[in-house]
Amino acid sequence: MGSNKDDTYLRAMQLITDNIQKNIDFLRENKSNVIKFVDVIEKAAREDKCIFVVGSGRSAMVGQMFQTRLEHLNVPVYFITNSRSVPHLDKGDVLIVISGSGRTAIVKAIIESYLDQNPNILSITSYPESWIGRMSDLVVKLQGRTKIDIARKEKGEDASLTPEGTQFEIAAAVFLDGIIAELVKRFNKSNEDLLAAHSQST
Repeated sequence: MGSNKDDTYLRAMQLITDNIQKNIDFLRENKSNVIKFVDVIEKAAREDKCIFVVGSGRSAMVGQMFQTRLEHLNVPVYFITNSRSVPHLDKGDVLIVISGSGRTAIVKAIIESYLDQNPNILSITSYPESWIGRMSDLVVKLQGRTKIDIARKEKGEDASLTPEGTQFEIAAAVFLDGIIAELVKRFNKSNEDLLAAHSQST
């Protein structure tokens, strides 16, 4: 196989890294919600409340990575990916929702099943005005191509370079790793502490 002069893989990687930089710049200018986001998680953790992470598809994978890191910090955390079996929330527990479009059907169904428990909902989405955004107590907006963008053909770049929600999902993964770094600092943990927790996990 010969080399591709277009270097499609590099163009795709550049699109993704450019989007991450755009999000860094955006969050730097709009950091109040990010600080609140971390404050809520820290408060819940210090009070031994539970964090419930919700996502579907590739966003679910991002949520599971975040769940793992929270476990390494000894934060009580559960991941929910369907509405057939949702654990009960107690007062002070936190529901963290990851949805680029803010209208993912299964995620919406999970939130609806919790509304009568009056949960504290934090969402990460590209569309704060969406149903999921409107149902949330706090929204962190991340910029990135979503299914909605592709359907409307609002973007000029070839969708095949970053299919569907790729840009959002990777931005969300990077953002949540940044949140973990902030929590590590706030909890005065070391890398050795995290490694010890990692080696004990199954």
